[in-house]
Amino acid sequence: MTAPPVRLQTEGTLATLTLQRGERANALTADMVDLMLSGVEAAQAAACTVLVIRSAERQFCGGFDLGLDTSDPTASAVLTLRFLRIGLLLERVMTSGMLTIAAVEGPAIGAGADLVAACDVRIGTERARFRFPGSAFGVVLGVSRLSQLVGPARAVQLGASGAVLDARAASVSGLLTEVVADGRLEDAVRETVDAVHRSPGVLAALKEATQQRDPAGLGSLARSLARSPDLAGSLAHYTRGSLPGPARCQHDER
Repeated sequence: MTAPPVRLQTEGTLATLTLQRGERANALTADMVDLMLSGVEAAQAAACTVLVIRSAERQFCGGFDLGLDTSDPTASAVLTLRFLRIGLLLERVMTSGMLTIAAVEGPAIGAGADLVAACDVRIGTERARFRFPGSAFGVVLGVSRLSQLVGPARAVQLGASGAVLDARAASVSGLLTEVVADGRLEDAVRETVDAVHRSPGVLAALKEATQQRDPAGLGSLARSLARSPDLAGSLAHYTRGSLPGPARCQHDER
């Protein structure tokens, strides 16, 4: 039996969402985003206090999986809805009453990097890598949250250049809260989980008081999508490498 691309496990007050589509570097399909949204909501309904988002593979997430015939006249509308659903997922992760932890090994690209930034605690191994290429095809996703973490100037630079951040640079900039040696990721996550002794209500209040949310995120995303009427064409050009900047599919990053 084929494993589902996203698995939710609960253990007491701990919930874990595991990405397990390794053959495509965990690139996010529409179904995966829906499964993650459902998983966050199910974890909250079960009164979990901590949510860990991780990968079953040695890469975190290769970003947005196009998975669509871009020549179809409805493709841009479908893609717009899919990006909005990813934006909604980021908002749900940021505003949940749970402490959210990203456990990052290997590359986190595009929407995968935005998913890491949406979490409260972001632990990566020395193999972690990050890139934010969305503006190359006109999509502004997760940028205001990234700005909260690394500062406005650095966020604009990362979005405009599509530059790769290694683990150490991500830690210095504030994108990662902790860098651990290879083989230490599970221990570091467990230590963080074991240190949490607060109710979901208190955690939600802490997050609100420290502004760990992205109130402008969906609005910024919607405006960028509105300025990209031929989103399907822009993505098709990007994946063929005919736009300026890095010329490769997000989910082909390793």
